[in-house]
Amino acid sequence: MLKLGTVVALCICSATAFACGLHQSAGFNMTIEQGSLDVFASVIEVRQSGELHNANKPDHFRLFSFKSSLEKPYAHKVDFTLFEAIKGHYSDVKMEPSVQVTGKDILPTQAEVMLVTELDVLDGLATGTLSWDEAKHLGLVNINGPEQKTNLLDAWFTEIFQS
Repeated sequence: MLKLGTVVALCICSATAFACGLHQSAGFNMTIEQGSLDVFASVIEVRQSGELHNANKPDHFRLFSFKSSLEKPYAHKVDFTLFEAIKGHYSDVKMEPSVQVTGKDILPTQAEVMLVTELDVLDGLATGTLSWDEAKHLGLVNINGPEQKTNLLDAWFTEIFQS
């Protein structure tokens, strides 16, 4: 029979094994980026209304559809950081040689462009359920970073995510 100390140790180890690598803990950590609280509230509202029609779609399928959209030809693609406002998770989105989305191990710098949203919104954009202009109007996305790079990302997404 396991002793209480062993059970507690197993519980703690199990919880930390599933913690985000960037946050390095299993406790509640709310990471806030500029505009993320507004995006957080807007995404919750849209999820509750069921407007995106992708509530049961697994995240890896949502990510795949978004990545496929980014593969479309466009002259001024820009690498960016994706910050999921609800999950509090950062990912690097790199364009070369093909679109790669990987978990980010360090916090982004002020020099990086950051898209604040959630995967179900990106899937809605990719599947044409939502246009980029609608996503901005509904407060489902926010772009942070240097003005030149944010303008590039905004122009690119306006072009590829039209309804």
